[in-house]
Amino acid sequence: MSNLISDRVAYFLKDVPPFSELTAEDRDQVAQKITVKYCEAEEFIFKEGDDQNGFCYVLNQGNIKLLKAQGNTQFLVDQCEPGDIFGVRSIITGNPYSMTAQCEEESLIYAIPQDYFEELFKTNNEFSNYFASGYAAGQVIVRSDQDHTSRPNYQPTGEALTYSKYVVNCQQDETIQQAAQIMSGHNVGSIIVVDDHHFTIGIVTDTDLRNKVLAEGLDAHTPISTLMSAPVKTIKPSVTLSEALMEMIRSGVHHLAVTDEGTANSRLCGIISDHDIMLAQQNHPASLIKSIKRSNDPLIWKQIRDKAELLLEDYLLQGIDVSLVASLITKINDTIIEKALDKVLEDIPESAEISFTWLSLGSEGREEQLLRTDQDNAILFEDSDQHEEHQKILLKVAESVNEMLMTCGFEKCPADIMAQNPEFCQPLSVWKDYFSKWIATPDPKSVMHATIFFDFRISYGNPELAHKLEEHLIHELQEHEMFLKFLAQNALQNPPPLSFFNNFLVE
Repeated sequence: MSNLISDRVAYFLKDVPPFSELTAEDRDQVAQKITVKYCEAEEFIFKEGDDQNGFCYVLNQGNIKLLKAQGNTQFLVDQCEPGDIFGVRSIITGNPYSMTAQCEEESLIYAIPQDYFEELFKTNNEFSNYFASGYAAGQVIVRSDQDHTSRPNYQPTGEALTYSKYVVNCQQDETIQQAAQIMSGHNVGSIIVVDDHHFTIGIVTDTDLRNKVLAEGLDAHTPISTLMSAPVKTIKPSVTLSEALMEMIRSGVHHLAVTDEGTANSRLCGIISDHDIMLAQQNHPASLIKSIKRSNDPLIWKQIRDKAELLLEDYLLQGIDVSLVASLITKINDTIIEKALDKVLEDIPESAEISFTWLSLGSEGREEQLLRTDQDNAILFEDSDQHEEHQKILLKVAESVNEMLMTCGFEKCPADIMAQNPEFCQPLSVWKDYFSKWIATPDPKSVMHATIFFDFRISYGNPELAHKLEEHLIHELQEHEMFLKFLAQNALQNPPPLSFFNNFLVE
């Protein structure tokens, strides 16, 4: 039984970044270390201010509220959905929990032990970079209110740090009042305290002014050096955004001073805050996916997918592995498909009684689609005595979904290989007949259909139907091995565009 549970955990994690980037063997190891926890509605996972309990969490089913206290009131900061990871910050920093996690409803949670999480964090760069660029407070950072990708200072995660080169500073012998006036005059939330050599010796933030001056009644004519936090964490100008964020998390600070040599005994040349990094991380895949999930407007989905195109360009320029980029873009595309289907199915209540699967085909089925191409999709539904009625309902669903995907920038297939085509919205028995016919009589049209449809992938709905079709396909191919020869011949008729010297032909 324990092996069965581990297998289910591993299967779930294969679609959850960054576990999706681990090898299957590593995911199996994670699954064996995980504790599965069932939680009642309103049950607390951890509370703000509690010492960390040795686990971070992946939500499998249910809904988790992340709450922050302000006075006697708890404010909702974020909500975790299946696949979200929370409780990370406390493990990385060793500090108490900065917010409360409470179940909104009955929930199933995977608890990952701290020691194993830290092992993955230290030994797997993709795993650690994911949290560095996407998680700064124990949950997904989502700031979808503005588009910062067009800002002049926008930089993708792996590029050199972009920081404010104009640093508001004061001398250590100036008073708290003078420092506050400087901050107010420049409309900034922090000020660097420097010595006569312009070396960084401390920092004061507006939080310090509120908590130590106003709340405790500290004399405003006291030297600023008595209020400042020291020493200041410093970094070199050459570090990446991810490295800067990791330093903030490890040190438990919100600002870093940028100095020539990355030490306090070198010239101050800039400052960066966690807010600056959050703005720069606007295009992180986790943020884009969550933004899609939170919106019901296809036009918003299109804008987010446009951002993914910019992200794709940045990743390719950085030389990031194409298979990783493709898996991220696939996840974003799948989220759009899921949202479109959820939205349409709500409007067509009679569809709730029909068991069906939405299939992605071609390049999207192979998870190779980087740029948006035309749609290739189909619907597979369960056999029943109400075949024609079910098909009629699902064709209405397909037509609406295909239109929404077009709104998001996915053009309709010129060959009409889409779910809205009655030919490709069929029950399992018909799909089995299609596959058998294409394999048994491999004429050019059948081979063409095979190269498109045999790469099907489940994007939504009942996976059992697709598994049954897959089993049928494997059986038919074993019975008709000659068909593979025709597939090979078809592939050879479309050679890659290479010259005699194996260079790509671009004209």
